[in-house]
Amino acid sequence: MTTNKFTSYRNPQGAVPCGFFVDISLSVDLTDNTKNIKNVSLTTIYNDCETKCFDMSKTNEVCEYSYNLQVSKGLYFYWFEIEYQNGEKEYFYKNNIYGQKWQITVYDENLKTPDLFKGGIIYHIFVDRFAKSDTWKPTIRDGFYMHESVDEIPFYKPDENGKIKNEDIYGGNLMGIIEKLDYLESLNVDIIYLSPIFEANSNHKYNTADFEKTDDMFGGDEIFDKLITEAKTRGIKIILDGVFNHTGDDSVYFNKYGRYTQTGAYQSKESKYHDWYEFKDFENDKDDYVCWWGVKSLPTIKKDEPVFRAYICGVNGIIEKWLKRGVSGYRLDVSDELSDRMLKGINKAVKETSPDNIILGEVWEDASNKIAYGQRRQYLLGNQLDSVMNYPLKDAVINYLRTGNSDFVIDVMDMITENYPKQSIDCLMNIIGTHDTMRILTALGTREFTDDKDIMSTFKLSEDERENGVFLLKAAVLMQMTLPGIPCIYYGDEAGLEGYSDPFNRKFFPWDNIDRDIYKFYIKICKIRKENKKIFADGVYKPEKKETGLFFYKREKDGEKIYAYVNLSENTRAFGVKCKFKSLITGEYVTDLNPRSFDLMTVEN
Repeated sequence: MTTNKFTSYRNPQGAVPCGFFVDISLSVDLTDNTKNIKNVSLTTIYNDCETKCFDMSKTNEVCEYSYNLQVSKGLYFYWFEIEYQNGEKEYFYKNNIYGQKWQITVYDENLKTPDLFKGGIIYHIFVDRFAKSDTWKPTIRDGFYMHESVDEIPFYKPDENGKIKNEDIYGGNLMGIIEKLDYLESLNVDIIYLSPIFEANSNHKYNTADFEKTDDMFGGDEIFDKLITEAKTRGIKIILDGVFNHTGDDSVYFNKYGRYTQTGAYQSKESKYHDWYEFKDFENDKDDYVCWWGVKSLPTIKKDEPVFRAYICGVNGIIEKWLKRGVSGYRLDVSDELSDRMLKGINKAVKETSPDNIILGEVWEDASNKIAYGQRRQYLLGNQLDSVMNYPLKDAVINYLRTGNSDFVIDVMDMITENYPKQSIDCLMNIIGTHDTMRILTALGTREFTDDKDIMSTFKLSEDERENGVFLLKAAVLMQMTLPGIPCIYYGDEAGLEGYSDPFNRKFFPWDNIDRDIYKFYIKICKIRKENKKIFADGVYKPEKKETGLFFYKREKDGEKIYAYVNLSENTRAFGVKCKFKSLITGEYVTDLNPRSFDLMTVEN
């Protein structure tokens, strides 16, 4: 980072394996000759507790100082202290902002993420809302309401008791997914990420009732096995949503309403599940129990409860059961809520079944240095997560496209490449929308947002808003498909679905009303990604040029290069690179970075 006086360097850049030597240098430009330097120190904090100062050595006649730091697994934060002959001291921090420190992420030297996923395309299916089957119909359990039409608005108003029960369904199921595998192949999808499929008494299934059964309304175990088999013949892997922080209150384990024959934790202290949960005063008030964010239908499992941990990730546990059935990995819901011990147990169960299986975590912030519940997390240091959902990039892309300020996305990409291990970067789940966030088309196209649920329920973009939103969506997809990591398409985004956040982002897939323009663009970009999988799997990312409104970068591997840009400024920009560019989207030659445009290009000799 350069100021008028100081420039810092580090070699190697980015995260490094345990045991490496990192050469940290500081160059000083002294225009005031009265301030001769007496000493330059490197100050480090290791794992938030150990602070050390190291005298840096002058490397040449110019004022350049360096220190070769051998690093151990964990996090280092560092800054510089400059002491002058006259006794004055000066401190140099990152971005020249007082207190802001540089970070070195040091991961286990054996960290290896599965190559089979790199360069792929994930498709996220919210099962009840994706596809009905022409050949199989579910039997609806008591308590659920089946919408008469897939065009109806999801229920969003509380009942007379002030509760939103999430019991309205549309009938999407696993056989419906099987019958749409040709459609997914048209998008070159090779990984399906399923929202929870285990038995649960809601439409979303995040309130697990039985980890050992596929919900019968989705098709049960037999049809799930058929999905795995049919997907495998097409080279498509399946990953599941692992919800291991809580269960449903209406479950085999808690059994608050007596639906199940086994005695649940809520019913008796003698239940074999009772110690999984934390009751404040079971004898006098059974309803006073710890639950996820105060949601009484989601009683929380005690942290590190040994019997539950063994049930989930022990030998022949839940993790192993479904992996051996043909699943290729898990996305872990609310990873911040899971202890390091639990994450390591899950990692052990997943990787011992096959090192080619993947573990992705739901983490909304910088996963390299996240502090959750007062504890610094170790997600990416080895033996926990392979990678995470890339919420920082999603937010940066939306902010960039809505404001035209490319610093949002440039800064986040700098953060990721600086802080995350390369093995984790290549497995990032690159999202632009999820079941927990506003539909990307709505997020980009809406001029003024509302928090009124009644307005949200019927909201549609105006013609002008949608036209602008579609342009920005295509730019977002270009970045999503070409930046390091694995792009994850949220079902329906490629069809032009709109919607505010839950439940309006969970409408049924519009099979009879797919936006052909958006869909064709997805087809094109996904095909380009597939044809250049070698580069996009683990090729180097490098930003090319920084100008207002412009995001211009390349991916490179073994001398092969692909360039991408989004220019939201009103000005034509020169490439600044002496190459002959040809668009992979249109097939035409590209001479300039035109205003309000985007493209994906290869270089011709």
